[in-house]
Amino acid sequence: MSSLSKPSLAILGSGPTGLEAALAAVEAGIPFTVYEAAAYVAGHIRSWGHVHLFTPWSMNVSPRMRRHLEAAGLPVPDGDTCPSGRELVEQLLAPLAALPEVAPHVRLNSRVVAVAREGLLKHEEISTPTRAARPFRLLIADGQGQERVAFAERVIDASGSYSHPNRLGDGGIPALGEIALASEIRRDIPDFTREAADWGGKTTLLVGGGHSAQTAARELAQLAKTASNTRVVWALRGQVHTCETSNCDPLPERGKLARTAAAFAN
Repeated sequence: MSSLSKPSLAILGSGPTGLEAALAAVEAGIPFTVYEAAAYVAGHIRSWGHVHLFTPWSMNVSPRMRRHLEAAGLPVPDGDTCPSGRELVEQLLAPLAALPEVAPHVRLNSRVVAVAREGLLKHEEISTPTRAARPFRLLIADGQGQERVAFAERVIDASGSYSHPNRLGDGGIPALGEIALASEIRRDIPDFTREAADWGGKTTLLVGGGHSAQTAARELAQLAKTASNTRVVWALRGQVHTCETSNCDPLPERGKLARTAAAFAN
């Protein structure tokens, strides 16, 4: 192993998985660093903070999180209420990241651009002890684009997969004109309450049948009740998955959303 000073564990992302990994490292006595691309903890979750989770607090607070919050004398969220993304951050993730055993190891404005094994290309020494013995080399960029290199013996990628949205064309490639109109396409779930003036009274093309699209359809339908001439054209490859009964989904709120969305699609 390289003699360079480096953390034993690099954790990419400061969302629930990243912070859970950080707490596990604390308990195991493993030196670690959490890299967060945003200027604040759980940056991606904050971007959809107005959306409610399908899971209640009782399923979002792990036993390890509970132990550390209780040891610090902090309140522990609990119960059957499904929090919004904003509530998840403010009541759980931000307090966890601020714990004295975690906070010194969190690096904000630190986007991990690439990860490799030191001195090796991706096709060299595959599945050999030689490759395993080399430290990971991380290329990190700050908020201004300034780059630096860090090293780690182990890496946990808890950054999520949201950075690769589906394209709209046949076969999953961009549709004609999609690249040129990229600035006009929203790939998140807008806060239709705060942005009502931007969406009300207009025609919106909604593409996709997943839970994000279902949520957008529900919120647009609600907006249409107060903003006349609001119209939604919903483009689907097939039918919206229908959850016919109240207990057909282990997450009741997700099942309720599917039933509501199916009614809109029909």
